[in-house]
Amino acid sequence: MAETGESEFEVLDESVTLEEELVRGYKAEHYYPVYIGEFFQDRYKVTGKLGPGSASNVWLCHDLLEDQQFVALKVHINSSKVHREPPVYRHIDGLHSKHKGSDYIRGLLDSFELDGSAGKHICLVHEALGMNIEELKDLIPDGAFEPDLIRQTLREILRGMHFLRHDAHFIHTGGLRKTFSSRRVC
Repeated sequence: MAETGESEFEVLDESVTLEEELVRGYKAEHYYPVYIGEFFQDRYKVTGKLGPGSASNVWLCHDLLEDQQFVALKVHINSSKVHREPPVYRHIDGLHSKHKGSDYIRGLLDSFELDGSAGKHICLVHEALGMNIEELKDLIPDGAFEPDLIRQTLREILRGMHFLRHDAHFIHTGGLRKTFSSRRVC
């Protein structure tokens, strides 16, 4: 269970719409109420919110056991009936593949459950990543990437996808739930 110090948290004005409230099907009781400064597992201190989602919110945390390391803590909603991610990560970790594309798949560092007021929440801990392509584009004066940067980025994405398809036997569908033949879909 998370430790909280009520006096150090700012209470938001209820008239302000939060990001996750704009997600279709949003129900506040499904989300675990994470606070900046909160500790999880006596290890992860929440420092900021990275983003909302339909099935989770992701928080930036300082890993107190690893000096200078930040992680992304993904706290799933309590109403998820099926959690596909943990078995996928266990399967990939068990492969011990030498495929170069496995280097481009973000692994699972830790996982645990939280007891919320309306049920359990699965929490996944990942390496915190840097900015995405869209954020990087905003930093470039003319918004145009050099061809070499595009080639290298696409090469790494394709290597990761090749590993998922050929060694792990998964197809990343970005939320699509259709199964193809006997292959697994994540």
